[in-house]
Amino acid sequence: MKPGRSIGWGAVVLTVAFAVLLVATHTDHRNASECIKSTSKNGRYTAERCLLQWRGGNDPAYLGQVYDAASGKLLVRRTFSTPVPELIWVDDEGVSFSRGGDDASFIKLPPSFYDRMIARFSSIG
Repeated sequence: MKPGRSIGWGAVVLTVAFAVLLVATHTDHRNASECIKSTSKNGRYTAERCLLQWRGGNDPAYLGQVYDAASGKLLVRRTFSTPVPELIWVDDEGVSFSRGGDDASFIKLPPSFYDRMIARFSSIG
């Protein structure tokens, strides 16, 4: 196989893998409720935590989002489960959306390239 074709097929495989990942991780956020917003201490970011689904007991689903405070642009969108929802800024390191639950509730700042891409593509449509 020619080197140019290998690169082309590699790009196709990566694109398909990314599309599958987006579909697999997509969560409908239109029904989010009980949203709480907070601005970081340095004023660069705004975080929002919303309830997605109350499943009873100690495992409700939440949506955590981080925006650029100046432009309002969505930078990170994550879903997570937690028994104790909170919105806590950890100095300039990140934001935590819970005092328990899974690791997805902590977002390191500035957001990673992966987080920015997922946010960009999840806000389309």
